[in-house]
Amino acid sequence: MNFVQDKEEIFDNVESFLEGLEMNSEQERKKTIQLIKKSKTFLVIDIDDVLVFAPSTFIGYKNYLIENFSGKLMEHETNPILTQLFGSTPKIDKTLDEQFLNFCDEIEVNRNDVGLSRDYWILKNI
Repeated sequence: MNFVQDKEEIFDNVESFLEGLEMNSEQERKKTIQLIKKSKTFLVIDIDDVLVFAPSTFIGYKNYLIENFSGKLMEHETNPILTQLFGSTPKIDKTLDEQFLNFCDEIEVNRNDVGLSRDYWILKNI
């Protein structure tokens, strides 16, 4: 698989990821939920005061499709690429952790299934 080359490709993947939560088959939705539960690093996009959380494993590969997710996180491959494109490293943020848990509630993911700590890149006003 090829890595994303620019932010435009990342945003295309975020859109595809969100579609996986809302419109794909039940099997694809289950894979999307599994990816959220396992992931430790997320891109957070703040659009008009709505936070969207997208796992780095999903958004780091060019034209990634949820059916390609094998159950294995590839953050060790995607995070360096994303760090370079964003110009910053992901950070631990307790406020974002709480917002992430609210996001999980909205998409019906049990808070107890997502681990204790995550790292985040945050982009505002996209």
